[in-house]
Amino acid sequence: MRPARLVLLVSVVGWIVLYIAGFVAVGSSVPTVESTGQEVLDWFTNNKTRADTWAWTWAVSSLALAAFGAIIASLLPRPHRYLLLAGVFGWVIAGQVQAWFWAGLALNPEGLDPATARTLFDISAFMGPLINGSTITMAAAVFPLGFGRAPIVPRWLAWISVLFFVEQGLETITIFGGDTGFIAPGGAMNVYLGGVVGMAWVIGMLVWGMQRLDSADTDLDAATVTAPTAP
Repeated sequence: MRPARLVLLVSVVGWIVLYIAGFVAVGSSVPTVESTGQEVLDWFTNNKTRADTWAWTWAVSSLALAAFGAIIASLLPRPHRYLLLAGVFGWVIAGQVQAWFWAGLALNPEGLDPATARTLFDISAFMGPLINGSTITMAAAVFPLGFGRAPIVPRWLAWISVLFFVEQGLETITIFGGDTGFIAPGGAMNVYLGGVVGMAWVIGMLVWGMQRLDSADTDLDAATVTAPTAP
């Protein structure tokens, strides 16, 4: 397997594993925007290791996402590659910001006022709604390339990208979602619905990227074989 294909595969598989591991680490008792300030404070006081593990998974997965974005972008024409990279980097940075809020809350929670803890947690919860701007940008870089007379990406990937674009666009309503229900910031719409659709898109990009890299390697090998040699 050529290096670029291996790096792409490892980066996507690594991101999926770390994404799932992060949710497993925080457990089912993790607070939400529906939690009271005291509940938020109690959780971070009693679950420092869980919060730190969540932050660690984001730190490591940042490398995986950056590698994924760089390799996929290299397969796209300008300006689509720059649009994709901007979206991926926005995704990475938003996750890092949320992670450092979580790690900071868990570091020295003793004596912290519950209202302050709730405010800091609420700020981090808005990573979910705001990251949609980055994911929309990623999808917008891809789906136009699947239509027209000379498509660069296959139609199936274009339609997955359209679905990703529309779903993530709808998710921006979580900015106005209040502090309860399916559309609350950082709630089920962001975490579960958006997470599943986003993961499907990333896997789709992996499949296409592997095929594209394989095709490029085949073309390069053919050109090498048929190239005339110097007398």
